Amino acid sequence: MKSVEKTQKLLTIKQVALSARKEIKQRRRESEKIHIPNDVVVEEIMMKLPVRSLMRFQTVSKEWRTLIRSRDFGERHMALQKSKGCKLLFVCDDFKERTEDTLFLTTVAVEKKSPSVVDEQALEFEFKGILEISESCDGLVCFYDQTRAVEVINPATTMFIELPLSRIQRLCTYNPSPEVELEPVQDPNPVLDPIMSDTKLGFGKDSVNGRYKLVWMYHTSPTTPPTCEVLDLEEKKWRFVNTTTLDHHNILFNQRPVFANGSLYWLTGDKDGYPTKNTKLIVFDMHTEIFQVIPTPPCITRDARGDKIGLCNLDGRLCISELKGDCKQEFWWRVEDNKWERIFSVDLHSTSTWFAGVTSQSLIPLTISRDTNKVILSLRYQDNLVALDLDPNSSVCHLYFSGYYGLVCPYFPTFT
Repeated sequence: MKSVEKTQKLLTIKQVALSARKEIKQRRRESEKIHIPNDVVVEEIMMKLPVRSLMRFQTVSKEWRTLIRSRDFGERHMALQKSKGCKLLFVCDDFKERTEDTLFLTTVAVEKKSPSVVDEQALEFEFKGILEISESCDGLVCFYDQTRAVEVINPATTMFIELPLSRIQRLCTYNPSPEVELEPVQDPNPVLDPIMSDTKLGFGKDSVNGRYKLVWMYHTSPTTPPTCEVLDLEEKKWRFVNTTTLDHHNILFNQRPVFANGSLYWLTGDKDGYPTKNTKLIVFDMHTEIFQVIPTPPCITRDARGDKIGLCNLDGRLCISELKGDCKQEFWWRVEDNKWERIFSVDLHSTSTWFAGVTSQSLIPLTISRDTNKVILSLRYQDNLVALDLDPNSSVCHLYFSGYYGLVCPYFPTFT
């Protein structure tokens, strides 16, 4: 009797074990059907992390570092950052807490309800002279002046590259530092007055091969076309490009070229760079490095002076505006090659309160907030920003941000 019971118990144990093994196999087969490789899961999680976190995670393992630094990951992460809406990058000073020559970069998330709250302080640096900044391209921005080497900075990673002096900078350097070795100038076009010939730096990306380029075009003499220097960020060497196709056209003095759709854009001026009523657009293809001169779009009055026309990149599109005699500025952006769409207008009398009473200079739109449907407006070298409600039944504007150095640009934090 006992042996029978013992046998039954053993059979029961075997049956349970067999059933358990079958269940384990079944679950394993089911898990294999829906199994997601661990590296894919990790990549999807990392894709949503801010740049600062990715910087730290590079030290976890060689595999993670390789993943984060890969071109495919960088492009996907950048696309996701852009889809979230841009930030604003400010150059700020604080002479109470810092020395007079110290500036720092600060970013503000446009979609936040309280724009006065600083999103993050990105970088602190010393600077003497008149600071200029370029547009931001893929999270990179250039800092420079007439005699100081251009620094290409990624504020999110604090990575920076110092570039050699361009030819126009070397001509402006009357008393160079002993450490600065000036090479002989080979360009045949004479520069009569380097300081007055200087213009702003253009920065953008070759849409074909993805290489970043700096473009510096400036006046030489009234009898010759402008001179143009180009630096490929991978080669880090300035070179001249042909400008003969510009013929007699010169660029408008003291303007920052605009990068959009793979090209840089300038407004034309007279032979000395001053505004004229026969304003055209100079276009430089960043891939072919060929210039062309085209008329301003039909939405701009035919005899509008160059200093009443504004150019900018607004949320990835080329935007053009005209400030008319009644102090109203109309803004258009390009939706196709030859098709322009009116987006809004602003009465400068309503914004002058925050811009030192100025109604004669064109405002620059920085970005349109998707959450609030407001456009953020700036005026060069003024330390305030104004938000304009784009609701046609409202048109209310108010102070958006105050207390920066006067230099600001739209910006996406990237791992570039």
